[in-house]
Amino acid sequence: MSGILLTDVKLPSGGKTDVLIRAGRIVTIAPKIQADDTTRISGGGKLLLPAGIDFHVHFRTPGATYKESLFTGARAAVKGGIATCGDMPNTAPPTTTFERLEAKVALTGDLPADVFCHFGAEPDNLAEVKRAAQHPRCKAIKIFIGPSTGHGGLAPDAVERHFRFAAETGLPVIVHAEDIDLINAASARYPHDARHHGDLRPLEAELAAVRFALELARRYPVRLCIAHSTSAEVIRLAEESGVRERVFVEVAPHHLLLASEDIDPPTDNRYKVNPPIRPEPVRAGLAMRLGEGIDGLGSDHAPHTLAEKAQTYDSAPSGIPGVEYQMPLAISWWREGRISLDRLIALTSGSVSRFFGLNKGRIAAGADADLILVDPEAEWRIGAGGDQVASRCGYTLYAGMKLRGRIEMTIVGGHVAWTREGGWSDPVPARWAGDSTPGSGGRPVAHVHPGGSTGDPCCD
Repeated sequence: MSGILLTDVKLPSGGKTDVLIRAGRIVTIAPKIQADDTTRISGGGKLLLPAGIDFHVHFRTPGATYKESLFTGARAAVKGGIATCGDMPNTAPPTTTFERLEAKVALTGDLPADVFCHFGAEPDNLAEVKRAAQHPRCKAIKIFIGPSTGHGGLAPDAVERHFRFAAETGLPVIVHAEDIDLINAASARYPHDARHHGDLRPLEAELAAVRFALELARRYPVRLCIAHSTSAEVIRLAEESGVRERVFVEVAPHHLLLASEDIDPPTDNRYKVNPPIRPEPVRAGLAMRLGEGIDGLGSDHAPHTLAEKAQTYDSAPSGIPGVEYQMPLAISWWREGRISLDRLIALTSGSVSRFFGLNKGRIAAGADADLILVDPEAEWRIGAGGDQVASRCGYTLYAGMKLRGRIEMTIVGGHVAWTREGGWSDPVPARWAGDSTPGSGGRPVAHVHPGGSTGDPCCD
């Protein structure tokens, strides 16, 4: 048989239809399609949506596959309705040469999700960036304006060189925006423990770096993604920049759901992430921009083991796992009436697809067949009733949270990658056999919000 025929599915527009898929793309959308040489799958009247795109993940290959790998991360993604991921470059060694990019891309061919590989900026690797910009699996260059895992941050003149070069190559820029001078100044003023994490990396450090990035975007005609924005003030700065049409404001679910006052105990390093979880007024202000202003979601999936998180503050790595629950959370926000269905699609796939030039994020003839089937009426709890964390780290901060709407099936490139009843559809490839089961990440931990250095110093 060739292709898939989805029957009796409900489109976001409300109509019931069939969808014919061949060679990884949507071919026809119409009622009562006749196609005998296909695998027929009944949607049972459930809702068909574009699968999610998470262009901000850290799948830890190479260098730290004991807490995640490209394979386990991709498995977690499709379980959570994410068909496409963008893997960040700050691995060990980092993806900052063309040869390393090619080596990583070579590992993505048999993954259950479609994984692109972002390229890392270094002070002196412009020639490597030029080569990477021509690679079809490289969609952006990541620039660290502040320190992050495996990266100390670039000096302002190096950042500017990369912006200028990105404008010449057409490669979009993703920035981790935190000002290193303000972070260093705060480091001397506050105790080094988790309760003061937001003081040690203050909001003004983020905003200062955002202002710098926007100034460079005005100077050089780049497409700029401001990663893991934590405040509505970032959106305001983008709106007043004069280049808003070239700026993508990305927000992670943990900055929308978690507030620093609710972390209990306040010394719990599981919530250590950079930029930090902000106080409730900042969180609430950001959440108010879900309907308009936030361009898209990116989980900043940064898994670490609980043993690593249990170390002292300065030794504990920063980062929160999240790729497999980003899409379910967003679906629940729609079912709770916080956003419209059109806005759900824009936040989870449509806007990021347009920004990075992907043929995804829409249900239309010719688009990539990356789709999810959703039961809008189902209610469930994360980590309960058969739901188990697929990330190799083994835990989620959202455990126990009640959601409305449940993903029943994920289709990636016209292939059924995961179903709720049957799990993953393909056997584990031999080279990933050692990564096929969760590691020693430990038990899930409780969700804490009812609505919402040294060593390894920053969220990735």
